[in-house]
Amino acid sequence: MKFEEKMAAIEKIVAELEKDEIKLEESINKYTEAMKLIKECDLELKDAEEKISKIVNKDGELEDFTVEN
Repeated sequence: MKFEEKMAAIEKIVAELEKDEIKLEESINKYTEAMKLIKECDLELKDAEEKISKIVNKDGELEDFTVEN
């Protein structure tokens, strides 16, 4: 599942939980599913942030990206 699809699934679960029309056991299952998706999204974002903060230098090696003043 792509990041955007995970986010949409989380939003759908939140909307379902906010309606307060589902039973407790189903609410717990939905909450658990949402937390799993949130963890996956968090890992993806951290990975993306790490990739963005690197730059390829002249030698073809990755190094930290810094902005010079």
